[in-house]
Amino acid sequence: MPRAASTTGICGSSSPRRAVRPDAVVLTSLHVRVVGRHTALPWSAYEMGDGCGSGVTPQTFGIDLDDAQPLAKPMAGQDGDTVVPAKNSPFKVSTQDPQVLHLDLHTEGHGVSWYLEVGWSSGGRRGTIRVDDGGKPFRTSAIEGRKHYSYRPDTNRWVPE
Repeated sequence: MPRAASTTGICGSSSPRRAVRPDAVVLTSLHVRVVGRHTALPWSAYEMGDGCGSGVTPQTFGIDLDDAQPLAKPMAGQDGDTVVPAKNSPFKVSTQDPQVLHLDLHTEGHGVSWYLEVGWSSGGRRGTIRVDDGGKPFRTSAIEGRKHYSYRPDTNRWVPE
């Protein structure tokens, strides 16, 4: 089976959203918007590791960026040694009850530019926010045939996969 890129989580992306009101917000939807498919990037892949260290139990979604219309599909995830069951939206969040969405993105043969749209409601208000890389789409690339390295914090070294 060819190796695919796997982007596991966007920890505190460059577009963090923080509540400024004490009212709870319900996250009602999560949509992936692909804005381009390109040739896979030609350089080595580096993986820092899993997790954000936030202390908040994540909800995991699998996303196949090779699909014509990628969907964020709930899937079981991990929180340390604990399996977290798959759960679909809605998710209630507040300043006292944050939510981490762990995205497991895959592509087999492309470089894909994409962003998220997160639907929300609070009281009588509704809206959608775009989550991207500071106004630009994120980019995930296949790594088939590329050198792939993982960081080992215990030895402070990059090791080949």
